[in-house]
Amino acid sequence: MRLLITGGHGLLGGEIEAAFRGRAEVRATDREEWDVTDPAACRREVEGFRPDAVIHCAAYTAVDRAEREAEIAHLLNVDGTRNVARACRERGALMVAFGTDYIFDGASSRPYREEDPANPLSVYGKTKWAAEQALREERVDHLLVRTQWMFGPGGGNFIRTILGKARQGETLRVVSDQVGCPTYSRDLAGAVRTLLEAGARGTVHFSGEGETSWFGLARNVLERCGLPTGSLFAARTRDLPYPAPRPAYSVLSKEKYHAITGSFPRPWEEAVGEYLGMIRPEGGAR
Repeated sequence: MRLLITGGHGLLGGEIEAAFRGRAEVRATDREEWDVTDPAACRREVEGFRPDAVIHCAAYTAVDRAEREAEIAHLLNVDGTRNVARACRERGALMVAFGTDYIFDGASSRPYREEDPANPLSVYGKTKWAAEQALREERVDHLLVRTQWMFGPGGGNFIRTILGKARQGETLRVVSDQVGCPTYSRDLAGAVRTLLEAGARGTVHFSGEGETSWFGLARNVLERCGLPTGSLFAARTRDLPYPAPRPAYSVLSKEKYHAITGSFPRPWEEAVGEYLGMIRPEGGAR
């Protein structure tokens, strides 16, 4: 199998490359090599490498900044996805893309299923939902994996931010009224490999197993690292200056993933523990 990755040097792209190492011939590109907003560049890359599948990791993910950079977010998330999808369709390659829990409005009282209606609240969520629609409109053979609250070694993330501020002795006010589930980028990459090996198509949800709030995640991280929690305080979303609205509840159902693969993701706490052990010199995990 030949795999071509967009955003190959980011939080997820590097883990995707590692997950397929020794199992496929992989070319991982970064933005300087492949600008997905350029249709000609998309055709050139896909025709040049002749992949069996393109794994599209490049995306605009700055949720709050997107509120003031809507055109840039749309260009990368929507137009970029359409360009890659069209190049894949013309080549006959499978396209793997990634979605987000932020396409939902948070009004559900149970984990969101793949077929639940979208109602994004933020500019970011709207561009990601529009990207999904563009993918389907292009009628390309595809696998769309929706995920949430991602962390991992390939870049900045909430856990690194919390650890950095805690070590500086800062007061931490973290929202306790947004509930979802952390997802380890390494686990997500493994899930993509498992889904492709199973021949999965269409939309599938994947995240860690279980649920928590951002406050619950922060407390778990500090306790595991032996850091004091006395400066950690629960806050309400409405009391913090987030430019972008976020869903209050966005846990994703993994029942379809289980039906396809025969397995469930591991608990988010276990994945966080493994990640903290890996960055022990930085985080002091125990």
